[in-house]
Amino acid sequence: MPRLPRIIVAGALLPTVAALEVIFAADIGHPRQDAHDLTSPWPLDKSAWEGAFSLYEGLEDYIKRQGARPDALLVAGDVAYSGGAASVLNATSRAFERIFAGTPAEGKIFPSIGNHDVSFLGCTMAETRPYSAPCYYGQKYSIMRKSQEDLTYKQWQGNWQKYFPALNHHASSPKNLDSTFQWETPTRYTLDLEKKSSVHIIVGLDSGSWTLSRTEDTPESALETSTKEGVNPHCSFLRDSLEQGKRLGKTVFIYVTHNFAGSCDDWSLLQQVDVWIAGHRHAYWQNMEPGATLVQEQQHYPARIIVGNGGFDEGHIDVVSFVHMKEEVYEKNGVERVSLKFLVKDTCIGDETCPTSIWPNAHCWQKCKDMPGGVDHGGGPRKATDSKYGYGFTFDAMKEQVLVRRANRAVKLQLGTNSSKLRWVTLGKGAGHTVIIPTDDESKATVFTFYDGHVDGLTSTARLASWSKGHGPVSLASDSRTLFVEGNYWKADVKGKADVNLASGEVLKFMRDSEGHLVMLEVTWELDLDMGLQEQLIAAEGKALFLKKHEVLPPSEELVVLREESNDESELVAANVVI
Repeated sequence: MPRLPRIIVAGALLPTVAALEVIFAADIGHPRQDAHDLTSPWPLDKSAWEGAFSLYEGLEDYIKRQGARPDALLVAGDVAYSGGAASVLNATSRAFERIFAGTPAEGKIFPSIGNHDVSFLGCTMAETRPYSAPCYYGQKYSIMRKSQEDLTYKQWQGNWQKYFPALNHHASSPKNLDSTFQWETPTRYTLDLEKKSSVHIIVGLDSGSWTLSRTEDTPESALETSTKEGVNPHCSFLRDSLEQGKRLGKTVFIYVTHNFAGSCDDWSLLQQVDVWIAGHRHAYWQNMEPGATLVQEQQHYPARIIVGNGGFDEGHIDVVSFVHMKEEVYEKNGVERVSLKFLVKDTCIGDETCPTSIWPNAHCWQKCKDMPGGVDHGGGPRKATDSKYGYGFTFDAMKEQVLVRRANRAVKLQLGTNSSKLRWVTLGKGAGHTVIIPTDDESKATVFTFYDGHVDGLTSTARLASWSKGHGPVSLASDSRTLFVEGNYWKADVKGKADVNLASGEVLKFMRDSEGHLVMLEVTWELDLDMGLQEQLIAAEGKALFLKKHEVLPPSEELVVLREESNDESELVAANVVI
């Protein structure tokens, strides 16, 4: 195996240069002056409480008083809960234009489509009647809370494009490589907001709707399912957008959808996404520790943000928040890199018991604490303040693309006590866990990826992710012995908190012996009587197994972020793999 460069993150820093700033929010309610429009029946009144108003007024404080100058605002779905009704879109757009007037973000307000942007009541479980019946665009509904025929697709699309004209002037549609889809706004598009920026923003369509059937005039490109067998529009759009970004020279990919779900299950695409921003769950959550710094070359799972606490109050969290992404270019040891700071700001801290009452009437933001000196339009002074919980993180990446072979590629593994007697590695059912077992049949071998690689003298460390259903990492059970595949990357609770975060997964150790054989340290095979004398992989101090890996995807030259920084002889393979 060729020795590839080592990543060095220490060294003298030169002054930073600002490149791109974008504000992200989701599940936003109504501005105070338009709280009367489409805020009934229950529970739509939750989008017109004090917390909802605070988002607009806190942003006004942030822009007008604190001097923030973002280049754009992107709302990740459920844009004032309108179903695309012209009156609400007009009011929401005018409110934001007043706030951002005179800043680079003026005229650059972008929506992503959520379930309440398709239909006022949100294409909920009430729409499954029968499942094949469409969820209609617009605001009309029956006494049974089922959407009724209102807007055609073209009328609905036209409303979004009229009241959010940035869709016509600043968004682009990547070319579909299969010639199957013609992507269009507002459902799927991309943003290249600054030519000098390294960031490519991909706005996808995962609305979180219970019913995915739409009116007959809806084009295939605006659907969440495809009538063509074997065609996945989510994967097709993501692939086309990534390719577009690479052609533009971008190195950081931000994916924005309203709902976070495994609608595209092609991990060869998903592992190229750096940051995934969503809403739908009416809370804030991030899959890394508050204040963490992530290095792109060491990541496998996308960094994830749920910022659904923008204005619809279900009592999940006591703050209303938005995220301000600031990209800065800096130089380290003669190499340009970019630092994306994701700053989380609160516009309301609830001034009541949280939650008040129980679901479905729970709430936290009917009242907000006053922030003296802030913007006050009748409900008390509002400010954008640093996250009450310290949320936010930094994402560090190379600025320029460097052509090398990817390292975090899919592999099958062989392990054994003898370098000439290796067995394939697969997964099996253990006592309450999906455990790691050997097999002599290569066709049954599980596909894995190594990531988060580091070198420490003669030994190296990395984590290991499975490509099995759920795509969980290899972790250590509470017995401190059993190694198993943990969780499901797509599974999340009602507040958006997921099974798998960036700290999940056991740190595994490796080295090469005197003959150059790769060795996995502190593990061994052990017979498990509960599994019918089946061997399984366990952690065992002082033990080791020989390891061999086999790529299962054909070698290909791909654009990844990598630069040689050291003559150190330790193997750090493309920064994601240390073996």
